[in-house]
Amino acid sequence: MTSFLLIISFLLHIIAFAAIYQLLKQVRQPNQPNQISSEEINSLLDNYLEELKEENDRLINQLTTHRDRKSKEVSEASATQDSKRAGEIQQAHSEYEPEVHEDDQVEASLQARILHLYSKGLSITEIARQLNCGKTEAELIIKMAGKHA
Repeated sequence: MTSFLLIISFLLHIIAFAAIYQLLKQVRQPNQPNQISSEEINSLLDNYLEELKEENDRLINQLTTHRDRKSKEVSEASATQDSKRAGEIQQAHSEYEPEVHEDDQVEASLQARILHLYSKGLSITEIARQLNCGKTEAELIIKMAGKHA
């Protein structure tokens, strides 16, 4: 078993040394014509960046001119709409006449009437009879109002 492991270890060492030797050979060889130098890469990137800057400047100019045109159109349209709305509002105000009803009445709620009669000193039975409601209902409303007050 140990001899098997030693053989595998030996083979792995040979493979590792062969890979290291191949890498060393590639590093020592001079630049091949297919490879691009770092100066060429830098110049290509600089040119690309310049083209991007020019394109961005053109886009910004187009957007500002377009925005200026749109803002002029919007301001002109809003001015005409404002004048139309002002005329419509004046016409609506002149045509509006409020309706006055003389027979409007305010009616107190059952709870308010029960509490009012209880504050006058009437008993729960008298309140229930006078307002035509149940005694327990009147008593419950008075107790709830006593907790909140």
